[in-house]
Amino acid sequence: MKLIDLRQKVSERLDILREQRLKLNNIINNDNTSPLQNNVNFDRVEISKTLSDIDEEYEQISDIANKLSIMDANIQNAEISRQQSETAAEAAEEILKILEVFRRISKGDKVPPADEKKLMEYNQEMYMAAKNMALMSKNCDNKKYKSLWEEDTKEEEPIDPSELANNTEVGNPLAEVPTSISTSEESPT
Repeated sequence: MKLIDLRQKVSERLDILREQRLKLNNIINNDNTSPLQNNVNFDRVEISKTLSDIDEEYEQISDIANKLSIMDANIQNAEISRQQSETAAEAAEEILKILEVFRRISKGDKVPPADEKKLMEYNQEMYMAAKNMALMSKNCDNKKYKSLWEEDTKEEEPIDPSELANNTEVGNPLAEVPTSISTSEESPT
């Protein structure tokens, strides 16, 4: 069962329990707004026991709802952290490529104009320093390199953390909760 489906099911169950708890409290308190007030005899002990069972089930399901919310937040936070670390890794890789272009130019080697442009856009002072070092080194063995950015053509679309959390498969903790009352809208008598 997906997390979003389970959270919806838990929410619906809590609403039903809240409603039934309210009806039973109205009966016990002899509230005039109660639908069963029409001089119907009822067993206060039985209704109190049922109300106690409903309260216990409500607490258990509330705990499950809290755990599901925490699980949802943890999944979203993990995805956000993963995306941030990927972005940081890509930025570090970009800087390493720029430094490698700087090193190659400094040695007097030939690099593609696109790579020189990337270095210049990153830091013009570094570019000028590399060009000056190349003039001073007068390297006889000028190597020619291919661009470091040629393989950077693919772009992945980022995953929405809330969508990932909502579509995560989880078990059904509701199966472990004993149901104290029926889920139908029938009023207890």
